[in-house]
Amino acid sequence: MNLSINKIYVLKKLRPIIMLSHMRANTSLFGHILGHNPEINGYYEIHIGYYSWKSLIRQKLKYLENHHFKANSKYLFDKVLHNEHYINCKAIKNAKVIISLRNPEETIPSIINLYKNINSSHHYATTQGAAEYYKNRLNTLLQYSEELKYRFIYIDANDIKNNTAITFQLLEQELTLQHPLSAEYKIQTLTGIGASGDNSEALKTGKILPSKTSTKDIYIEPKLNQHYIQIRKQIIENAKHSL
Repeated sequence: MNLSINKIYVLKKLRPIIMLSHMRANTSLFGHILGHNPEINGYYEIHIGYYSWKSLIRQKLKYLENHHFKANSKYLFDKVLHNEHYINCKAIKNAKVIISLRNPEETIPSIINLYKNINSSHHYATTQGAAEYYKNRLNTLLQYSEELKYRFIYIDANDIKNNTAITFQLLEQELTLQHPLSAEYKIQTLTGIGASGDNSEALKTGKILPSKTSTKDIYIEPKLNQHYIQIRKQIIENAKHSL
């Protein structure tokens, strides 16, 4: 898409949907289910921070590099999973925000497996590195929840698989969707490509599948699980709605 067309499309009024979470929390599945809906554009991680209103323009421009906006859409989805991408909560005050966590027993092995396949020498390919990332990210998500108090919804990461119907109901109500969400979704242009998100075969099936994360031989410190439980409790207390 050339620059002149971009300038036209970027004027389209779209409300951001920002998912704040961490790696290996079913966020690619969430994104594909939301992005399949005709009212929602976006399904993958754009890898930007949100510093000011200019970041919301950048979000549109980054998406338009590979896609068009749907004719009757009203939202543009993105997810932010890393502390390196800063969120100024004032900049996203008009966004629909979803915060989601997954327990460490499933998350840590999944992070390790991911990085062992990408780069086995990466710090996140170790239990210590994955746990440090996870703990730091949870701390940041708690901070965001305090700044966004009563202006976001909370959903457990596994609810998209284990409590699909009620999760869809909450999302449809929060986003005032005229079209229902579907458990089956379209494979998109960037599905499983590069840094756009999950590159697993499960995502490419186009439907919700049970989790298959193995926890074999990976020890999770009890303190980390307690940290997750406490952070989750506090975030839910700050949420407008949760399951």
